[in-house]
Amino acid sequence: MTGTLPRRAGTAPTRPDATPDRWPEERIARLAEDAARHTRGVSAPAATVRADGRAARVDLDLAVDHGEHLPTVAEAVRRRVAARVEAYTGLTVAGVTVTVVDLLLTEDGGDTTPPSGGG
Repeated sequence: MTGTLPRRAGTAPTRPDATPDRWPEERIARLAEDAARHTRGVSAPAATVRADGRAARVDLDLAVDHGEHLPTVAEAVRRRVAARVEAYTGLTVAGVTVTVVDLLLTEDGGDTTPPSGGG
C-alpha cells in the first residue's frame, strides 16, 4: 500500500520560531526609532526593546519640540511605533513606554536645536 497517512491533530511538525534570529532586539529598536522619528515634533529617539519571540515591549526616550502637547505626541508615538513593529515583525507589541527626556527650543530661523549647556 502506498500513500501517506493523514496527520492526527496536534502531531503536525512545528517549525522553530524564526523571529528572534530574524528580528533581534537591536533591529526592532532601530525600527521603533525610525517610526518615532516620523512623528511630528519628535527628535532624537532612542529605543530599548525586550522581545521573547512572540511579544515585544518598547521603551523610548525622545526629545520633543517646545510647544508641542506632550500627551498628544506621546500617544501618537505609541500608536505609530506599535503599528510599525507589529506590521514589520509579526510580533505583538505588549507596550510602548515613552519618556520625554528633553525639550527642543526653536531658533529664530525655525530650526529646533537642543538648549545650550551652561555659559
